[in-house]
Amino acid sequence: MIRQRCAIYTRKSTEEGLDQSFNSLDAQREACAAYILSQRHEGWSELPDRYDDGGYSGGSMERPGLVRLLEDVRAGRIDVIVVYKVDRLTRALSDFAKMVEVFDGAGVSFVSVTQAFNTTSSMGRLTLNVLLSFAQFEREVTAERIRDKVGASKRKGMWMGGAVPMGYDAIDKCLVANPREAEAVRVIFREYVRLGSVPELIRRLEDLGIVSKVRADRYGRVSGGTPYSRGALYHLLRNPIYIGKVRHGQALHAGQHAALIDDATWAAAKQSLDANGGGRIAMERKPAARWLDGVLFDQQGRSMKTDYASKKLGSSSARKRYWYYVSRTEHNATEPKPTRLPAQETETAVCCAVARLLQDKARLLDAIATGCAGTRTTVLKCAETLIESLQNASASERDQRLSSLVRRVDVLEEHLRITFDLDGTQERSSTSSEQPLVFDTPFRMNQNGRARPIVVRTGLGEAKPDADLIALVADARRWMKELTDGSATSIAAITEREGLRSGSVSRILPLAWLAPDIAAAILAGHQPAELSAKRLRDLPDLPLDWTTQRLVLGFPAR
Repeated sequence: MIRQRCAIYTRKSTEEGLDQSFNSLDAQREACAAYILSQRHEGWSELPDRYDDGGYSGGSMERPGLVRLLEDVRAGRIDVIVVYKVDRLTRALSDFAKMVEVFDGAGVSFVSVTQAFNTTSSMGRLTLNVLLSFAQFEREVTAERIRDKVGASKRKGMWMGGAVPMGYDAIDKCLVANPREAEAVRVIFREYVRLGSVPELIRRLEDLGIVSKVRADRYGRVSGGTPYSRGALYHLLRNPIYIGKVRHGQALHAGQHAALIDDATWAAAKQSLDANGGGRIAMERKPAARWLDGVLFDQQGRSMKTDYASKKLGSSSARKRYWYYVSRTEHNATEPKPTRLPAQETETAVCCAVARLLQDKARLLDAIATGCAGTRTTVLKCAETLIESLQNASASERDQRLSSLVRRVDVLEEHLRITFDLDGTQERSSTSSEQPLVFDTPFRMNQNGRARPIVVRTGLGEAKPDADLIALVADARRWMKELTDGSATSIAAITEREGLRSGSVSRILPLAWLAPDIAAAILAGHQPAELSAKRLRDLPDLPLDWTTQRLVLGFPAR
């Protein structure tokens, strides 16, 4: 008989009654212990560790008892988790999915004493999901009822709990003025109206010996009684509780408690706070726009604007911002879906294409309408100067210079069409060309999961040699040479010598027949961004035709 180590988990949403000698957590544990005892013939035994969460909601996984339980599950110390009801473990389907993943990974079973199901079967999972759906529904309905009750109570002017504000005591769940503290609050308002500055008010309160309210929680822990900080004073000076009002959302309602401050003093303090920058920002903050904003157009000819998404970095509060260009739409049901392009890759494609154009003297000279030798010389010199300045410029300086040269960028099926202002490379004169140069640069949309990153098919800009990719091509050529000159007797011999899996050499060997320009581009680090060693290794069949190779691997056609 295999011993099954059973852990009992208990939870109660509120702390009411937990101080009793026999509370809800004890009742849950007793029922679970009896169930474990009834399964003694199956080898079940109760673990001595207690996993209890008193006063914690089932809508969150941030519970100390649950955290310890999951840690022990991952450590392999538990075989079966026993709860009184499934909603004791969680009331959220999303959280339950995370827990089941942990349970399955550790081979742990999950049992509810009052609800019979088995998580190892599909029907058991269906039953559990249905139960959790009702548990989540019950929690959400309860939350709605509480919100409605709080709103109705505040509209009647009732104080709904929380930290008791300075100047009041809470008696029978009502605010009653504390004479000593009430006088301190009046002094704070009076001095602020006179001084008009919170930093000066802090120094004044220190001289007067006025400190924050002393509070004691139900465990006897004391807080407060310290000098006021700036944030605490700003909160106090804007709290409508002191003029006998109760705030609910943006609305103020007449309260059932006594006011400590008259309306004239309150209005004077509010006016001073607003004048010192303490009011709300009247104008909306404009989103940052990147240099292709309004210049980039999708295949339907719609202008594209800057957008971004942010993602939390690990467990810290910091967030990383991801920038995109998105089509401007009219929210019409028949309109094609908006195009979404990653900003950095798109800007790099345009920047590199412009740099190649400036280095292509023949293309520049062909674009000049006049045959004036002076104009042609000026264009070439300005192009050289611009290339050098772009190479030495910072990212912001480069974007600023390019924004004055690029008139329009159209995102087409297989390329970007860039309208480039040649006059931007030279001083304006009567002989300068008025017609911009329109040229194409190849690119490809590479679908990767939900994202749709743009990948430039040509090696543009700064070379980025891929050591793994170079080594893969080098191995293929080396092995082919060994097979042709007889230094290696067979593919199997190479596989055994290199310590590779069966079939690895056979898949890599065809890379010895890569087109010379493809091999040279890989060696120089100018391969397409989506081309990697893994992609080359996973190719089912590499075509021998060089033109087809370029198409398959994302290189421009010749």
